Amino acid sequence: MKKTIILLALVSITQTIVAQTEKRFYVNTNFGYNIGTGNTNTYQSSLLGIVSGSETSATTSNYKVEKINLGQGLSFGLNFGYMFNKSFGLECGANYLLGAKIKGSTTSYNGNYSNSEIEAKMFQFKPALVFRGGFEKINPYAKVGMVIGSGKIISTQNFKDGPNLETGTLELYDATPIGFHASIGTLFALNSKFSVFGELNLVSLEYSANKGKVTQSIRNGVDVLPSLTVREKELEFIDTQSSPDISDPNQPNKTFKIPLSLNSFGFNIGLQYQL
Repeated sequence: MKKTIILLALVSITQTIVAQTEKRFYVNTNFGYNIGTGNTNTYQSSLLGIVSGSETSATTSNYKVEKINLGQGLSFGLNFGYMFNKSFGLECGANYLLGAKIKGSTTSYNGNYSNSEIEAKMFQFKPALVFRGGFEKINPYAKVGMVIGSGKIISTQNFKDGPNLETGTLELYDATPIGFHASIGTLFALNSKFSVFGELNLVSLEYSANKGKVTQSIRNGVDVLPSLTVREKELEFIDTQSSPDISDPNQPNKTFKIPLSLNSFGFNIGLQYQL
């Protein structure tokens, strides 16, 4: 009888431990939209050709440099987490930012024009500390952690200059920006396994590419990319320059780095599954 009682007690303890362990691991997926909260300065925006306005005569024009924030756009995410107890845990996840296109457009009285746009396409890896209220049905939480970016910036221009029509695409890449993120939200339990949630999130991140490359160059319907020199189609971004850049056609064109803002404030909704 005594052995039976001990066996039943061990089974009960084991089941409790297993049940608690199962509830500690989770996975969730989310979808949301981010609004840019910081802007690249006007000088840097003008270097990228994001300008709008018109030229009404040979002596009269009205132009403005568009503000650039590349953190704006749709976001899709997948996260894995582990709760050490009801109130504290760790989470590791990734979001994909499909950045909104920032556009500029100019026109001239003589028929010339230019159209330009720039966008970010980037994965954002987000390890974080998780703090929860510890409630069953409606469970508020907060997250804070790092953001590690991986992706590229794409700038496209097409313009008419006299009889010539040209289109070009420049990709900025080779950078691993590191920043911070924070979120507050609430889990709404549907049953013992599934919960839905909504959260507000803030991202602080800046991107400074180390390299750039022209990936498309079309003039009057003809692909001229193969005929461009290395200097004409490749960029190397630097922090300092102690001597003049020698115009070697077989070397990338060197220019100063352009910090681009990816700061954002957004809202996500998602579904969480308790493993």
